[in-house]
Amino acid sequence: MTITRDSEETTQDILRTALGLKPRYRYIWDGQELLGPCERCGHHPVVEEPTPLPAGDPVVDIVQDQEALREAAAVVAMLVDVLDQRRSPRQVRDLVNPRVLRYLAALPTDRAGSHGGARLLSVRAVQPHEGAVEVAASVRLRGRRRALAASFELGEQWVCETIRVL
Repeated sequence: MTITRDSEETTQDILRTALGLKPRYRYIWDGQELLGPCERCGHHPVVEEPTPLPAGDPVVDIVQDQEALREAAAVVAMLVDVLDQRRSPRQVRDLVNPRVLRYLAALPTDRAGSHGGARLLSVRAVQPHEGAVEVAASVRLRGRRRALAASFELGEQWVCETIRVL
């Protein structure tokens, strides 16, 4: 079944009318036959009423844990320092999954291997649900602006599980 409430004229129909062309008619299949628009007003019939909303209180968003968001943003800043070789990976090994450090070690930073090849430009942390934090950041890497995405999970402490430079 198709539900349609066609109460507005489309831009295409307005333009076709202004140019003296017939408006295109859209047909609706109700499962048995094609239903055309009303000849008088041009609107389609409502085939089926939408189901009402379920009873009960609406879902409330979780309260963002500001401390977790700050901690995740700080860890991402430290990981950019590791990427730029300004910080030793040993300093963050308790805050990240070992595969994160392997990924960062495999990324090329600067051709000469000198400091200054990676710089954090902006960072935004959100908490999609309890026990998880996701960070989106913008970094300058090898002279280009790149996106960085990281995810954190809560165990005994917040740990960076994945990081990707896009």
